[in-house]
Amino acid sequence: MPSLIHGITSLFTNSISTTKSLSKGVLRKIAIIGTVFALAACGGDDGEDKIKIGVAIPNFDDTFLVNMKDSMDKYAKEMGNVELIFVDAKEDTVKQLGQIQNFIVQQVDGIILVPVNTDATQPMTDSIQKAGIELVYLNRRPSYLPDGVSYVGSDELRFGEEQAKYAASKVDGGNIGIIMGMMTVEAAILRTQGVEDFFKDKPEFNITRKQTGLWQRSQGMIVMENWINSGEQIDIILSNNDDMALGAIQALRAAGKLEDTIVVGVDATPDGIMAIQQGALDATVFQDGVGQARGALDAAMNAINKQPQEKITWIPAELVTKDNLAEFQAKS
Repeated sequence: MPSLIHGITSLFTNSISTTKSLSKGVLRKIAIIGTVFALAACGGDDGEDKIKIGVAIPNFDDTFLVNMKDSMDKYAKEMGNVELIFVDAKEDTVKQLGQIQNFIVQQVDGIILVPVNTDATQPMTDSIQKAGIELVYLNRRPSYLPDGVSYVGSDELRFGEEQAKYAASKVDGGNIGIIMGMMTVEAAILRTQGVEDFFKDKPEFNITRKQTGLWQRSQGMIVMENWINSGEQIDIILSNNDDMALGAIQALRAAGKLEDTIVVGVDATPDGIMAIQQGALDATVFQDGVGQARGALDAAMNAINKQPQEKITWIPAELVTKDNLAEFQAKS
């Protein structure tokens, strides 16, 4: 707006030079009016009435979390009156704590938080509540969930149970390897526990290997390569997410062992679904990222608008195989 402001300034200068009798008070009022006019013309307060919500994501490299982020962004645009501010903690708890402090300084209306470490959330929760900002935890349930804070996610034990049930329905027994997510995250702990609980009274199945793949495809491949190189027979791979399962598939294929190994993931990501279509991935357990994203934003808006909100909202899980893939895709 330089030309508009320059024109206003010239007008005031000419007026002052030709109107010596104007009082300083009148000139001051004219200047204030001119400034307000210029700011309005520049759209200085455009969007100021939007509800601002900070969204803290642990890792923008995680396929499921990015799909969930994109779904939330799309839903916010449909709402129209919401502005989302996304940040990536790069799986660093200290970094995420700093991002939360920045949200507090910015005086956002609400925060949606997917924690890096579900056992280290209390300082963030306390700071957010002390600042009077509404808080919703998403996807990774924290160990500390006080009154006034809600959670939207899925029953993590169920994912492991569904994986184990599927594997047991396909073979009479065998050695099992579990590729786990980050063990600072409740999802990894409970999904693994779901598998272990199912097989604990089935001696024909033996869990012989457990190792973290940090939720990443590249790490899942490295874990599987190490297991293959050990020479131990592993008949079933149950991965805490699809990305690590796909990494394991790469290693198994390279070693010529994929046809003899059952591989099951979690999330039903687009890449996971494609792998099922191609016959590489045997099954996955659908984690409804779209449903979780929308549910978290609804929960945040309810809290901000002082509307009733459930403390915990469960989003159902569903086994996806080649047999029900067409039906699943039609629903999705």
